[in-house]
Amino acid sequence: MNKTLSLLLVITVFVPVSYSITCYKGFQIIQGQIFGTETEECENETAYCYNMTAEAALIFKIMKAGCSTYRCMLAANVCRSMTFQGVPVSFCCCNEHDLCNYSRE
Repeated sequence: MNKTLSLLLVITVFVPVSYSITCYKGFQIIQGQIFGTETEECENETAYCYNMTAEAALIFKIMKAGCSTYRCMLAANVCRSMTFQGVPVSFCCCNEHDLCNYSRE
């Protein structure tokens, strides 16, 4: 019994448990294209899911989604919106739960 507890303690302390998040991934350029059906598991536990959206005209809705560590350094669990050359752009990062980077609504 004592050996079992010791072994359990060693496993708990020395075996790291890593959690990586699963994100939607993909690219869309024309509004109405299928988006949000592919997923990827991020390579490390510090990664975030991201989603970038830009609407440039009635038919153009550019979206890119996936995993990233560095893109989200300044936007962790937040959305940033801006206008770039007259085009509204939003960039969101999240790691609160799997598949948090896209909503079909």
